[in-house]
Amino acid sequence: MAGVAVSKTNEASSTERLMSVDDALRLARDHLARGAFGEASRIAEQVAEQKRGSADAFHIMAVSAFRAGRLDKAIVHAERATARAPKTSAFWSNLAEMLRRRGFIERGLSAARRSLTLDPRNAQGWNTLGILEFERRNFAEAERACRRALDIDPSAASSWNNLGNALCRLERDAEAHEAYARAISSRPAYYEAMVNDALCWREEADFARATARLDEALVASPRNANAHLCRAIVSFLKGETAQGRIEYEWRLALPRAVPRALPGKAWRGEEIAGRRIFVFAEQGLGDTIQSLRYLRRLLERRVASISFLAPRNLRNLVARNFPEIDVATRMPEAGTVDYHCALMSLPLLLDGPAGTISPGTAYLTAEPERVAAWRERLAPFRGRKIGLVWAGNGTYQNDHNRSMRAQMFAPLLEVAGCHFFGLQIGPAGAQVSALKPGVQDLGDRVSNMSETAAAIAALDLVISVDTSLAHLAGALGTPVWTLLPHVPDWRWGMEGKAHPLYGFMRLFRQKTRRDWAGVIADVRMALDRGEA
Repeated sequence: MAGVAVSKTNEASSTERLMSVDDALRLARDHLARGAFGEASRIAEQVAEQKRGSADAFHIMAVSAFRAGRLDKAIVHAERATARAPKTSAFWSNLAEMLRRRGFIERGLSAARRSLTLDPRNAQGWNTLGILEFERRNFAEAERACRRALDIDPSAASSWNNLGNALCRLERDAEAHEAYARAISSRPAYYEAMVNDALCWREEADFARATARLDEALVASPRNANAHLCRAIVSFLKGETAQGRIEYEWRLALPRAVPRALPGKAWRGEEIAGRRIFVFAEQGLGDTIQSLRYLRRLLERRVASISFLAPRNLRNLVARNFPEIDVATRMPEAGTVDYHCALMSLPLLLDGPAGTISPGTAYLTAEPERVAAWRERLAPFRGRKIGLVWAGNGTYQNDHNRSMRAQMFAPLLEVAGCHFFGLQIGPAGAQVSALKPGVQDLGDRVSNMSETAAAIAALDLVISVDTSLAHLAGALGTPVWTLLPHVPDWRWGMEGKAHPLYGFMRLFRQKTRRDWAGVIADVRMALDRGEA
């Protein structure tokens, strides 16, 4: 076999020597094992250039790029490898993992299945398939795939961890904890499994065990942002606001949590009078609506200007309610602002760790003309006018806990003197058919938040699971009954029928996990009594 000319470089010189393809690839793999990704890729590129069609070279380039964090380039090289060696199972399973990391779930599934067709004993392929099925919320299939991986390699810590994730979502908690324990036993500093075990304990409302696991994770990885963020969430649920606010700042250290190249300096709460500040919304619509009230507090600091990058669907509503603020559509240019700040950091920076939440008064209004139009549209319906929302965004990781099926609302339709209107948008809006003819569907008429706000303002009451529309109703001052799972989102805490964020909101809580029927029974009783 002809040799390959491989160059060797250092700071002083550049040399070239002839070696076999196998020796060159072996050298590249050695560099890869040592973490010298650039050198491994350079040698593999030389092999690929001189010996066209080298699947192994493209695979080494793919893995080098992947480990160096260059995911798109890794996928390109991995696809070249599988094209040249379509019967190599390991190439397909590695491609599947790269596609998964990039968010290409269906393509990842196809690659993982191809890998396993070629080699049913590929433990990595089964593990990757399990993660992909988990991300599709197909938890039973995720469990099956992970167990297949463990049949092949019982010592694989990552497969035990992923099995624990699937079992936790299937609410087989004891089995999940056992799986996490096996993962940690196989890899003692496995902080990801410790965090996942803590999240499972949180789902059971066992905050002591959750905290203990998070403490272990932070011993193993003291600056692990995910562990700190989970500890913040547990602290909030326990009512420990000060620690929660401090730890919650770790969310900004998560990958892709904040925009790149933010202008100005990070604002840390120092004197800001006369200065220009850029505030950006870094989370979902509900989180943003919850925190808009703090923009007015920031104005009280006598800043020279505030530019606010809001989600597109909220920009008109924000512009109407905060005319003093520039609602930005893109990142301000460097030099146009002095400071930047994440919206959900304002409570900590303005009030301090132990600061109390201001009394919940309405802080948003809808456009009067639109509200009048909605009132006219709803006028023929006599009696109490009530909007219903049964599901949140299905892509939210905790949506399986907070959302319900529309048909769960059916007992409410029997209450006399009430007319119900579906405010549900998105795919779950189709479920309104289970409630017809007792519910008038308004979902296709509230496609933007300004229109939604006007419709809500024209209603007497909104009954909603924990979604952005519940936050919007609370911010508008429309009475809203928010239906919460047994362990709710961090902002609601674990107790109480009211919350200081919203003075017009009442909380209805599950007494046990998945007990939506009990929540609906409580809501119906309150409606029967004519309560506000």
